[in-house]
Amino acid sequence: MNFKERTYLGYLAALRIYVGYYMLMQGVRKFQQSFPKGDWIGRQIGDLGGLELYPWYKKLLIEYIVPHHELFGYLVMIGETAVGACLLLGLFTRVSAFIGLFMLLNYYLGTGMARGGIMLAHQELFIIVLAIFVLANPGRTLGLDGLLFRGGGKGKGG
Repeated sequence: MNFKERTYLGYLAALRIYVGYYMLMQGVRKFQQSFPKGDWIGRQIGDLGGLELYPWYKKLLIEYIVPHHELFGYLVMIGETAVGACLLLGLFTRVSAFIGLFMLLNYYLGTGMARGGIMLAHQELFIIVLAIFVLANPGRTLGLDGLLFRGGGKGKGG
């Protein structure tokens, strides 16, 4: 796999802009609703005791996330906002897509598995799209990555 190869990524740029806008708006809504201070675990996931989740992930939620729910609420809120803004602008696209992928895998294992249905399908779709962004780096087209990293590797002797 050649990560330095230039390809036309305009078709992915539109998708990148949409996903970035969606994630940015999710983060902004969380700011407006004072997300970290609320009962976001109960609203988003539900009663952890009665849910069918992977045992190791359920243990992670109960032992680490629930006791520190405000910290993780801030991390989710800031993470969604930052990832959304970076994808929207095409700035550090691979890194932000990787962080977004990590976040959405956690949403998938928690919220998606708990609720199922459309929530599960929604998480799966965004996970696939973000994985494509990590591999393709669509920020080079209609994004700041194309301006910042133009000509990287040119002029090196060999």
